[in-house]
Formats: sequence, structure tokens, C-alpha cells
Amino acid sequence: MKKFTTLLLIIVLGFLLRIYKLDVRPLGFTWDEAALGYNAYSLLKTGRDEHAQRFPVVFKSFGDYKPGLYIYFTVPSVKLLSLNEFSTRLPSAIFGTLLILVVYLLTCKIENLLKIENCKLNISLASAAMLAVNPWAIHFSRGAWEANAALLLTTLATLLFLKRKYYFAALFFGLTFLTYQGAKLFTPLLIISLVLIYKPVIKNLFKPLLLLLLLLLPILAGFATQSGRLKVYSVFSYTRSTSQVAQVVLQDKDNKTIFFLFHSEILDQTRGVIERYLNHLSPRFLFIDGDWSNPRNSTPFYGYLHYPEILTMLIGLVVLIKSNNKFSKLLLMWLVLAPVPSALSRDIVSGVRSLPMVIPLVIISGIGLGQIFKTKFVAVCYSLLLLLFTVYFLDLYFVHYPFYFAKYWLTPYKNTIELINNNIDSYKRVVFTNTLGQPYIFVLFYNHIDPRLFWTSSNYIANSVGDVGEVVKFGKYVFMPVDWPAQRGDTSTIFVGNQYELPDQDMNSINLVRLGEVFHPDGSHGLRLIGLK
Repeated sequence: MKKFTTLLLIIVLGFLLRIYKLDVRPLGFTWDEAALGYNAYSLLKTGRDEHAQRFPVVFKSFGDYKPGLYIYFTVPSVKLLSLNEFSTRLPSAIFGTLLILVVYLLTCKIENLLKIENCKLNISLASAAMLAVNPWAIHFSRGAWEANAALLLTTLATLLFLKRKYYFAALFFGLTFLTYQGAKLFTPLLIISLVLIYKPVIKNLFKPLLLLLLLLLPILAGFATQSGRLKVYSVFSYTRSTSQVAQVVLQDKDNKTIFFLFHSEILDQTRGVIERYLNHLSPRFLFIDGDWSNPRNSTPFYGYLHYPEILTMLIGLVVLIKSNNKFSKLLLMWLVLAPVPSALSRDIVSGVRSLPMVIPLVIISGIGLGQIFKTKFVAVCYSLLLLLFTVYFLDLYFVHYPFYFAKYWLTPYKNTIELINNNIDSYKRVVFTNTLGQPYIFVLFYNHIDPRLFWTSSNYIANSVGDVGEVVKFGKYVFMPVDWPAQRGDTSTIFVGNQYELPDQDMNSINLVRLGEVFHPDGSHGLRLIGLK
């Protein structure tokens, strides 16, 4: 009973850390989140997505073809709570909370295998507690991240596999492919590892594998249409320039053999993959900065693990290696494989693509915590230190994060659209800059535009980056960079642009009305609105 009560308290704590101020922390809303929410709204209202496709499995959305399971998960919350930031993010917060329970159940499998003598702390509870307060898990549970949903499904599928519930394991492994792009690589690697380590009877896997393949058919069918976008994200699509190659050849005095052996393109790309992989295991990534290439993916001045976990991680790794059982091999293999999808992408490091790393890391840390709790004095000191750093992280996240990184969360859009709505009846057209990304989805999201109206009045054009194109017109809205010198004669128009597109020195027309300006939380310029009568 005491164990159940402790687990319940841990889950409640984890839920509170994931649900508190969910609509405004992170402050702002990304275009991917808006697309997930609006497509859920469109399904709810019409049974079709924003492109009028009936109940798709893979959603055509700007910049990507999104596996659609998260969108379907969002439909109930949009139905109950209307279309807003909270309802769009709520499924992820729930998934992050459920993950605590699944990690507890998963870790229960190893307690007898580890044989930690005189351990005064339940390893399963310790691992669940470490996940509940883990910065990485909290961060990606507080946004509409498909990767977080996929992580829950992956961990649950692994638990079911270990319990020899192969049909259910195949079902949940298959659902990961319908949830997140990165699962297309990580899930097969994890399944292969499970089969090699646990060596189940092959005949018991035949029918579950057929079920898995059936679930994969919609995704496999979509590969052909997604090939262009996959090239955009692949590290192998970014080769050196001709001038860079020529410089290397010249330095080697046009020796083709030397160039092939030491400087070829494949060697250069291999070095890039290795660099990206090792970045995810570096102290900078884990403990200091987190995802330094994309500030939106981490908290300022803090890594993905608490600093005191350096100690528990090291102790846990030693215990895990010494135990040398199947589960320890699985955890280590999971940790080794988790950064692979991110290492093969164009970004130098990625907290979202490498999110599966958090599972073995918190379990290893929980094992280390069990060792520390053998000594009461050390246990008290460590607990106080962990509490101190957890409070420090929460202060950074809830208080300082909006001021440092809010511009990466596109904070001006919501208030800008409110200003447009207050004035749009007096104008015939709105020219909305697209320099911050896809503004049309925010117009749809915050105005709860009827999808049928969008289908009949929007205009798409192809673009050069291999994705699904971009919206250039919808209703009164035109989405394009503002060219003020050329457009300043366009009357009855609202212009929405940044301070460079609409400079102060050119705001001197007698027909011009300053409708407002929206700033980032740190006081820097966001977007300004002017009207030409």
C-alpha cells in the first residue's frame, strides 16, 4: 500500500509539472502545434483535414507529411475545451504523465536481476521519480510534440514485448510509425535489438509481425510522396561546395588517390554523422545547454538532466554493466541506438529526435539513486541537492524561459491576429509577412476558420524545398514579404511586417494609420501593423 501511495504521489507531481500554465508555458505557439490543433478541429467539424482529405493517416501539412495519430488524439480535447493552445498541448501532457507509470512498470522487470544488496530504495519508484522531474521529459510534455506520444507508445510496446504480449507489442510498435517520423528508424532498430537479446521463439512472432506490417502499409505507401522532404532533413543532402572541394584538391596537388582515401565526400559525411552522434552523449548536451542548435527545444542555461545526476548516472552505469543480464543489455542498446535518427539529420544536435534517450537515462539514474540510498547521510544530502536543482530548473523554465527564448516560439502571432481582427472590417486586404514562417495557420487556428471556407478560398504554390508548398492567399489575406516601397500605394490594405519591412522613417503618409506593434517578451521588435486608407 505504501508503495502504491508513493507511486501515486510521483505521478501526481509529474502531472502537475506538465499541466501547470500549459497554455502559456512555453509562451507562444509554433506553427507545427497550430497545424496539429487546426487539423484536429477540421476533422472534428468535417471529417477531413485542412486539405479536404477524408480521415487521412498521413497529413499533408506545410514543411512535412505528418503521421497523424497525434492529431486524432487531439480531437477529444478540442471537442471538450475548444480550439486553443491548452487543448492542443493537453494530449502530450497526458502522454508524459502516463510515461511515468510505464517506466515504473518497465523497471519492475529488473529489480531482482540487479541484485543490489541492502538497497533501501525501490528502483522502480526511483526511476519513476527521476522521470517525473526530468527536464527533458517535462519540456517535451508541455508542447504538442508527436515525439512525446511516440515515446510513450515505444516504451509501452517494449514493456508488452518483455511480458511476451507480442500481438499488443506489435500493435503499439506499429502505432509509433503513425505518430512520429523519427520512429521510422528508431522503432525497427529497437525491435531488432529486442529479438536479438531476448531470442523469442520465431513462430510466436510470425503473426504479430504480420500485424505490424499491416499497420505500416499506409506509411510505406506515403514514402514516395515524402521523398523530397526527407532529402531536406537528411545530413547526406548537404554536401560541400565545389569551391571547398577544389581547395582540398589543390592543397593535395591534384592527387586523386589522396583525395579519395582521406577527403572524399563519403568520408566527410561520415565524420559529420559521428560528430552529430557524439554530440548527443556530450556533457554539454546532457547537463549544460541541451539542444544548443535550436533554443526552442531546451531551457536556457540548463541541460536535459539535472547536474546531480552526473553522480547517479555514473554509479548506475557501473551497476548495469556489472549485472550483465538481458535487461541491462537492452537498456545499453537503447541508449546507443536512440541518437541515431538525430545523427543522420541535418541538425548538429536535436533534443526532439533523440528524445528516446531519456528512458534508459532515467532508469540508469534511478539505479544509481538506489545505490546512494544505502547510506542515510548521503541519501539526505543528495535528495536536498536534487531538490535544489529541480527548483532552479523550474525557475528557469517558468520565469526566465519566456524572456530568453520566446521569439523562437513565435510569440507575436496571437496578439497580431487580435489586432487585425479589431481593424479588418475597415480594409479590403491584409498583406501579412511570411518571414517568420507560415502565418496562415495561425489565422486559421486563432480565428477558428471553417475548414470549408479555407478549402474554397486558399491558394497554394509550390516551393523549392521539397515539401507540400505554401499558402500565398486566403480570403482577404495575402502571405508574402512586405515590399513597402513597391506596395505603399496599395490603399484599403493592412500591412503586417517587421521593423525592417516597415521602417519608421517611411511611415509618413497622410493616409497611413499605425494600428499597433507587438513585441517579444524581452522587448525586442516582433511585428507592426499599419493601415493605408
